[in-house]
Amino acid sequence: MDEWIVRQKIRIPFRYTAGRAISRFLLGLAERRIWATRCEGCGRVYVPPLGFCGRCWREIAEWLELSDEGELVSYTVRPAKPPEIFGLIRLDGADSHLVHRLGEVEPTELERVVRVRAVWREDRTGSILDIAYFAPVRSKSLT
Repeated sequence: MDEWIVRQKIRIPFRYTAGRAISRFLLGLAERRIWATRCEGCGRVYVPPLGFCGRCWREIAEWLELSDEGELVSYTVRPAKPPEIFGLIRLDGADSHLVHRLGEVEPTELERVVRVRAVWREDRTGSILDIAYFAPVRSKSLT
């Protein structure tokens, strides 16, 4: 039996969809709005939003708009030049956490940072990067 080799390229066009919950979240970011969902069963508020609660196994349909400020729960510093800092942030009103970059802060100052706020990009496109980073909320009495 003779062997036949056919070299060709097969184009398979596709489009990725983020889903109903994350799509609304990303479109909101383009408008400087942070959307979350609340489970009517257990009351947990999720950001980024979920369409289904993994705690009580219910579909989530309630939407809330959250503040762009919250608590810095934890952080990590990636040693680089300059260092990259990532924070685990619980936005006001949320029960879950959001991971994002931190800015306007030095690694040596992180122990004193309690609250952070979103710093928005001027040119937003509907991406998590529409939030450039989260910066410390500095008390007026300390400045």
